Amino acid sequence: MRLHVALTPANLKGLDLPSWRAVVIDVTRATSTISQAIASGARRVIPVATIAEARRVKARLSPEVALLGGERHGLRIKGFDLGNSPRDYTAKVVKGKSIVFTTTNGTLALKATAKARETLAGSFLNQGAIVRYLAKGHGDIVLVCAGREKAPVLDDTVCAGAYVARLLDAIGDAAPTEEAAYALSLYEGYRGRVAAALRESPSGKALAASGLARDLADCAKVDALKAVPALVRGEVIKLK
Repeated sequence: MRLHVALTPANLKGLDLPSWRAVVIDVTRATSTISQAIASGARRVIPVATIAEARRVKARLSPEVALLGGERHGLRIKGFDLGNSPRDYTAKVVKGKSIVFTTTNGTLALKATAKARETLAGSFLNQGAIVRYLAKGHGDIVLVCAGREKAPVLDDTVCAGAYVARLLDAIGDAAPTEEAAYALSLYEGYRGRVAAALRESPSGKALAASGLARDLADCAKVDALKAVPALVRGEVIKLK
């Protein structure tokens, strides 16, 4: 079984995606927020590329059960119900709701993996649950880092490396590619202190400059959630 890391969605080029199981990682913050929303009982998260598309999709849904969530430049979009902070997606707010969600990087990465054999939303928060789920199945695995401004970024790569470490422990015949080995080596420098990787990443620094540094600590809580969010026919739902 091959274990690969795509440092940005652009690095998926050349992969036969329908034969790969994909885990999308935008740890600061989109996939952390999606994982929290699903764990809090959201019915579904609908990732879309643009603000205009988000508004169009919500307009087709019942206003009583639909919310708009997401960010641009790290901040909640004007007129949206929610931003991109995991702590905002509590059961009180999102349980039973459909969330139409758009972010700068994460939702684009999810859409880029839509043709994969299966696509999961991964983060530190639900890392153990994702690894256990993957270990029960078969087939090659690609960890897809969302990156920032189309470039690799420290926080996503370290998170991917943490997945590589745990998958190697859980799956005896896993064979890491060169890119997976690189992510693993980067993670080893932050083992036991992943919050530092988030703080030192350009993504984390930009978030802190926007007054949202608290989100970094929230996104660094390893194994805080048990939800396995999966992209199914364009919607992220909780796998049972």
